[in-house]
Parts: sequence; C-alpha cells; structure tokens
Amino acid sequence: MTTIAHLIAGDRLSTGSTYEITDPYTEQVIAVVADGDRTAADAAVAAAADARDAWAATPVETRRRVLGRAGELLEARRGELVDLAIADTGARRAVAEQTQVDAALARLRHWSALPADLLTVPAEPVASGLAGTVTRTPVGVVGCISPYNFPLLAMVGKIAPALFAGNTVVMKPAPQDPLLVVALTEALNEALRAEGAPAGAVNLVTGAGAEPGAALVDHPEVGAISFTGSTVVGTEIYRSAAPGMKRLLLELGGKGALVVRADADLDAAVAGATRAWTVHSGQICVTPARIIADTSVHDELVGRLRTALDDLVHGDPRDPATTTVPLISDVQRDRVAALVAGARAEGATVHTAANVPDHGYFHPATLVTDVGPEATVMQEEAFGPVICVTPATSDDEAVAIANSTRYGLTDQVYSRDLDAAHRMAARLAAAQVGINTCARRADLPFGGTKASGLGRSGGTHALDSYTDLHATVQPADWV
Repeated sequence: MTTIAHLIAGDRLSTGSTYEITDPYTEQVIAVVADGDRTAADAAVAAAADARDAWAATPVETRRRVLGRAGELLEARRGELVDLAIADTGARRAVAEQTQVDAALARLRHWSALPADLLTVPAEPVASGLAGTVTRTPVGVVGCISPYNFPLLAMVGKIAPALFAGNTVVMKPAPQDPLLVVALTEALNEALRAEGAPAGAVNLVTGAGAEPGAALVDHPEVGAISFTGSTVVGTEIYRSAAPGMKRLLLELGGKGALVVRADADLDAAVAGATRAWTVHSGQICVTPARIIADTSVHDELVGRLRTALDDLVHGDPRDPATTTVPLISDVQRDRVAALVAGARAEGATVHTAANVPDHGYFHPATLVTDVGPEATVMQEEAFGPVICVTPATSDDEAVAIANSTRYGLTDQVYSRDLDAAHRMAARLAAAQVGINTCARRADLPFGGTKASGLGRSGGTHALDSYTDLHATVQPADWV
C-alpha cells in the first residue's frame, strides 16, 4: 500500500490527514492519499501564481519538451500504469491499456509536437490603413478538475493545452481514483526540472471531499476552470465562477440516444448499444443509454439485446474473459440501483444479467424495456450499465424523443441510408453525432450543449478556453 502526499511546486510536500483508495473489484485498500482542504488548495494556487509569469515567458519549444519528456517518462512505466488503472478505476485490461493509458500518452505526444504558431491567430495584415496582429495569451492559473472514469486521459486533455499555451495548472483529480494523476504529476515535475523550468507550473491537490475543488473555483488567482463531471457539480461551478468571470470549460453529463432506423444494420446497432455494458460498465458520458428503435425492428432488436445480456461475463477486470466490470464505488452502485428500482416502480420491464460476483461494486448489466420517453430512467444519467429501449414510429418521432432530455452531448444514428442519417443527425440537439458508429475523432471539437456543458476540447479547440485573444493595431505606414 502506498502513502501519497500533495505535490505542490515540485518537491514541497504538504501532509496532514489522509483517506483510503479502494480497488472496486477486490474492495481492498490499495493506497492512502492526502485528504486536502481549502488550505491545501490555496497553497497549490499560490505556487502556481508564483510561477505564472516565468512559465508564460518560457519558450513554447521548452513547454513542448516538458510535455514530451513527461510522456516518455510515463511510457517507461506503461505496464505499471496499466495495472494501476485496473486497480484504481476497475477498468478491464483492454480499456486500461487502450483508453486509460495509451490514449493519454498519445495526447501528450500530440501536444508536444504542435507548432508554436497555433498561438498566433490569422488576421488581415492591413485593413482601413491599420496593421494588426492577434495572439493567444494565457489566462494565468488553470484549475483542472478531472472525473473518475478516465482520470489520466481526462487530466492530460486538460493540462496539455493549458501548459502549451503558457498557463500554470493546479490539478484536482476525482477522489475515488487519483493515483494515475499522481503519476502524471511526478512525470511533469521531473520534466520541469530537466528543462530548468519553474516547478510551480504544475501542482496537485487531492482530497476526499468537495472542499479543495470548490476552493479552486472560488480562488481569485485562478483564471480558468476546466471540469469534467456531473451536471449537478458543473452547475455549481458555473454559479461560483461567475463573480470572478472565470473562463470555463465544462464537460458534463449525457443521456445519449442511439436511433435505429428501419433500414439499420442490426448487428452494428447492437454492437454500438452494448458498449454501455462492456466499456467501463457504462461509466462514460457518451454511453448510448437510450435506444430509440423503429417499430418495425424494435422487437428483433430487443431480442438481440437480451441475448447479448445473457452472454455477458461480470468478473475480475484482470481476466480477459470479463466483459462487465464493477462500478467505481458502492455509492455509485447504489445510485444506479435506485434508478433501476425507480424504473420498475414506474412500470417498465427490467432485465438483468445473472451470475454477478458477490463481492466488488457490481451492478448487473440491465436492459429496460416497455418504457416511455418521459420515464425517469430515460431522462436521468445512470452512469452505469443500463440500456433503455423505446419504440418510434417515424424519424420525426425518433428525433423528438432523442431531443426530449436536458442533455446534449452525443447521439448516434444507425441507417443504411446515409443521406437520411445525415438529415436526422442535423436535427439532433447533440454536440456530436455518430453515424453507424459510436467512435469519435480526437481532433474534432468535443463538448456539450444544454445541460451537457460549455466550451469544446478535442484537437486544438481547448485553446479557446485556456487563452485570451490579444489584438494590436498600428498605422500601416509605420510597419
């Protein structure tokens, strides 16, 4: 078992009370982590503020080398990090390898290779007799608050563009599984030392409760908040950040609709839908949680989903035969169970998987049918292995059902008629729509509309949230 303190400004450690980190499958304690409070968060922000000007003045080439060297250091520990991702998040080994670790390393490599001229915005050289330039300038200190489902990937997605742009950062990982973010902090601090860069560019505060995250949002020295998590918490951040006019990047909840038209490839549709059971047990904001099936294929689709449900293997994330893993905590398991119990009480038919282990934070994979669009289980995010299926008699009705929630993150359309699928996609109130796929491109903008968030990450789009635009003009004849 490991004991971990706050990593603030390189090697200055802040110790105090601690809390335990538990493996979701074994329910055994795997680490003891510093339980930070407002004082710890304030110390981290102070270190970041002290380093702000020096890091902003550091050449982009050096910033890129820091990101690249951190990626190399983590790559050297890849096997250890994969095992840590399994123990800390409960992910299946394939998910731990591909998404928890490898995708994060790829993002670090990506940002370490991007050109410095991304921070110069194209503008007409002369207009109305005036020469002009537009550059991106850092907002200063960025508070980065990451979720429990993909802690390393999400945090890299926040800090890489923020550091590239010249901001200093304070990282606050989700309390349930901070260990991968601790490893990231160690690698970044080692890279900063190797480059002779200011140590305070990267800081970490951990904590079991909401206090350190709230302190980051409230702190007057923090210029921007990047948060991934629930809409409930995101709404509080929005409210708390308003007095300081902080820049916000909020990636919040989703209740994705997967529309199955009458001409859909049902094999492909089932493969997409069952990701809610097999990819991190539905603990993904882009999970296809609501299946809206044309009445002509509804019954066949439900039959295929029931067969897939029966074939699932709930078990040890380390076992290659496992398809469905435990949830992150007993709290989340109980929350999902309450939502499913509510569906039964509202008259839905609930099908659940069998042979679920009697230890670990499992909720059995669940298929909910005979459910209308207005049902609570169709409206509220489960963040667990729950799929709901409802029929639609036409494209118009399918679109109306898909758009009937407060969320607007990611939807999918499955159809062999690509023109019809694109027409439907244009009507869906989601920021991203997949056609015959649940995959997304990392270089395209990602984020939410409505209650699913503000701003966009993905590719270089996050720079919009981590920089201000600075314009200069002068008479053209003085150029």
